[in-house]
Amino acid sequence: MNIPYRLFALLLVLQTVLTTQALVDLLPERARGGLFYQEALKSSQPYAGTPGTATTPRMAPNTTVNYFEQYIDHNATDRGTFRQRWWMDKGGWDGVRPRVMLYIHGESAASSTPTGFAQQYAYESHSLLLALEHRFYGESLVGPLTDRSLLKYLSVENAMADLKHFRDTMTAHFFPQLASHEVDWYVVGGSYPGALAVWLKETYPDRFKAAWSSSGVVQSIFDFYQFDYHLLKVLPLSCSTALRTLFQHFSSQYEVEEDSVRQALQVPAYFTKEDMAWMLVDGAAMAVQYGKKGLLCSNVVQSDGVSPVSLSEYATLLRLWWGSDFTSSCYYSTTCLSDPAYSSQWGASYAWVYQCCSQLAYWQVGYPNSLRLELLNSSYFIYQCRSAYGEEVFPDTYQFNARYGGAYPHTDHVVALQGSDDPWVPAGAADRLDPQYPVSVATCDGCGHCGDLHTPSSSDHPSLVAQRALIKKYLDTWLGVEHEQ
Repeated sequence: MNIPYRLFALLLVLQTVLTTQALVDLLPERARGGLFYQEALKSSQPYAGTPGTATTPRMAPNTTVNYFEQYIDHNATDRGTFRQRWWMDKGGWDGVRPRVMLYIHGESAASSTPTGFAQQYAYESHSLLLALEHRFYGESLVGPLTDRSLLKYLSVENAMADLKHFRDTMTAHFFPQLASHEVDWYVVGGSYPGALAVWLKETYPDRFKAAWSSSGVVQSIFDFYQFDYHLLKVLPLSCSTALRTLFQHFSSQYEVEEDSVRQALQVPAYFTKEDMAWMLVDGAAMAVQYGKKGLLCSNVVQSDGVSPVSLSEYATLLRLWWGSDFTSSCYYSTTCLSDPAYSSQWGASYAWVYQCCSQLAYWQVGYPNSLRLELLNSSYFIYQCRSAYGEEVFPDTYQFNARYGGAYPHTDHVVALQGSDDPWVPAGAADRLDPQYPVSVATCDGCGHCGDLHTPSSSDHPSLVAQRALIKKYLDTWLGVEHEQ
């Protein structure tokens, strides 16, 4: 690959200074092949022990896989079971204390118990730490993804029932001498799992004592205009203008030189113009989401402070940041998601797009003067859903939000955290609720998605430090940790 000298110089700097705000298990699978993922691997440090005890070894996450026989259909248990993967970390648990953290893995393959602040809090609160892989992701498959008839079992309700059944079974296993209500379970998740944590607390209030919702997207949104509105609000004007100009150049150039555009982006022949537009803007949005808008802007705006880099240079950046296959990811292609001939590329993309098509939407659409092109609208996503999953699949976000409360969840004993740069903030809980549902936004340049879950660092912004203190304050109170000697 030939890279212009100017861009090559920028990339040399990039590789030496890049640190990311993304924990490994929070990066989507389509973004796990580049520099951001490599740095996430380095920065996802395990808990080092009690502060001030330098000799305490770091406790690595447990990668030993366990298997749980989970019901395929919780409303018809005679339908059979599938093997659901789970992991366990006993590093902070004394083997007796009836306190369990249940960490929810989300819309990608899982590989271990968590590191970061979740592991730290589990250790400091002497909790047994368990982590469960979400159905239809990784190896926790009900059946082959090519069997479209099985997709009806992929729902928020079944995912919550999985967690409840797992909780009840593990309570009986680890605490056979105690009644179910005598064991304090609390649940932790980030992004979609952050929303699941809230909905789980609401649906099974007698099973879970508290929830820690990191960047929880509790509001299902059909036309998610607010996503780009938030991006434009937090990006410097020169940067958003350059990106908008770049995407408009792509659109006009595609109409007259389609072949050269495809060559510059290195996309498969089956990618449509809409697919490419979706991929291009998402690559930029994720950089902002994960706290790297400064890095994004310094690389896409040329030295004149106005002009964007070329389309091929921008595509090179995306592949370096997110992986060599990013610009050809099946996640962005209706044809790839719809044709079983490409099923080897489906993985998490296929399952997550189905969840959006069937219940959650979160469709990031364009509007006049938004960051993305207006051809990215709900019609594009509806067509994709019907092509991939059938004519009957459609997300009734109104009914979903009526059931779970949308921005105003019907529950309490939840601590909810957000980052000011994160474009997913508009899908989070409203900043009101009550004293038993505090909502905190870390405010800084670079405060992104699920920042509170990351390993604490001396370079953390004070607002992020304050968030973690808030988490500890509320969970300690709700779980009775502060009363222990």
